[in-house]
Amino acid sequence: MRNTIRGTVQWMLTGTMLATMAGCSMMPWTEEEDPTVVPYKTILSGSYQGFLKNWDDQRQPVFCALIRSRSEWDRWMQPAPTNGDKRPTGPSADHFERKQYLLVARTMSAPDAAERPHVFTPLSVHLRDGRLRLNYLYRAPASGASYRIKDYLMVAIPRDRFIAGPVVFYENDRKVCEIER
Repeated sequence: MRNTIRGTVQWMLTGTMLATMAGCSMMPWTEEEDPTVVPYKTILSGSYQGFLKNWDDQRQPVFCALIRSRSEWDRWMQPAPTNGDKRPTGPSADHFERKQYLLVARTMSAPDAAERPHVFTPLSVHLRDGRLRLNYLYRAPASGASYRIKDYLMVAIPRDRFIAGPVVFYENDRKVCEIER
C-alpha cells in the first residue's frame, strides 16, 4: 500500500514538474515586448479636484488634447478645490517629467452611477510610424437625465515613449480627431 501511494505521489510530482517546465516557455514574461504598444493608465475623471474647461462643442463635438506640462494642464483643466477634500487639483509639475496625458471629451446626457464607468473605455495606445494612436469605446449614456455634462477619458502614458509626432484618436474604430505636433 505504501509503495502504491509513494509511486502515485512521485508520478504526480514528476507530472507537475514536467508540466511546469513545458509551460515556462509560454509564460508572458519570456516573450519580447512589442515596441509599438504604449503602456497606459486610466485617470478617472474624479481623481482631481477640478473639471475640464469649456470648448465649443457645436463646432467640435469631440474634444482631444495632449497634455505634456503643468502649463498645458492649466490651459485645459480648471481647479475647483473644496474644503475638506484631500484630492489634489492636478498632478505636480515634476510629475510631467515622467508622464503625459491623452484627453478626449464629449458633452453628453448625465450618466447614472452604474453606467458612468462604462461611458469611455480605453482599448489601446499604439505608436506606429511616428504616430501615436489612442483607441477607445464610447457608449452614450442611456440614463435619460434632463441635463448634460462634459465628461472625459484621460490616460497617462510614459513621457519617454512619445516625444513628437501626430496623435490620432479613434472612437469605436472611427477617427474623431488628430493633433498635429
